[in-house]
Amino acid sequence: MTKKVLVLLAVLLLPMAFSAPTNATIQEGASERYPETTSPGNVTAQAGNVTQVNVSSVQVTGKWVGFWGEVSGKIVLGDSSGNIFYQWTITDPTGAVVYVCNDTVSDWSSLQPLYANSGVLPSFLLTGTDSFNNTFTEQEQFASPSITIDNVNYTYTWQNGTKGTDFKTYALYANETATTGKIILVWAGKVKANQPSFKGTAITADYQALAGVNTEGGQQTFYFYLELP
Repeated sequence: MTKKVLVLLAVLLLPMAFSAPTNATIQEGASERYPETTSPGNVTAQAGNVTQVNVSSVQVTGKWVGFWGEVSGKIVLGDSSGNIFYQWTITDPTGAVVYVCNDTVSDWSSLQPLYANSGVLPSFLLTGTDSFNNTFTEQEQFASPSITIDNVNYTYTWQNGTKGTDFKTYALYANETATTGKIILVWAGKVKANQPSFKGTAITADYQALAGVNTEGGQQTFYFYLELP
């Protein structure tokens, strides 16, 4: 009887660890921008004439940013000094999730679906052709290795010149008002290894995630978390 009690106490005294997204180490590559028209078109017209002028333009959005790349990682068992007792290497990251957040997340259990009427989106993300509603047009259950949330809006990003079906981004937010006082936008990119990227079939990616900014046209710091399969 005594041995059983001692074993039980030893288990209870172990730090509680739950599967959840963890801080991600990143290696930043080049940041690129779609080329904009450098000068306006012009027409020389004769007074009294009527001239047909068809006008078109390609504008770069000031509301969204894109992240893409490869995913790798490992699961370890070890001590506080970094000594490995056992290690599992991820050979295929398919099923992992890259979380792109506009602030640090403390409570992953507070994740909720992000809707246009949630009251947490910046107002400029609710208007225009590139609005949230015109972007995140699909809806389904979001499921990661540790998180399941129903009725989450998502979108696909482009692959090889067209809208693909491999890379989904889900729209979520963490409601930490009761603990840290923060509302955090969370853009969750599903991982599918070695798929054609938006750059074409010759350049593959493991994920592509679309994220909304806080200030239209401005710079913003994003925080990355990774949940391995």
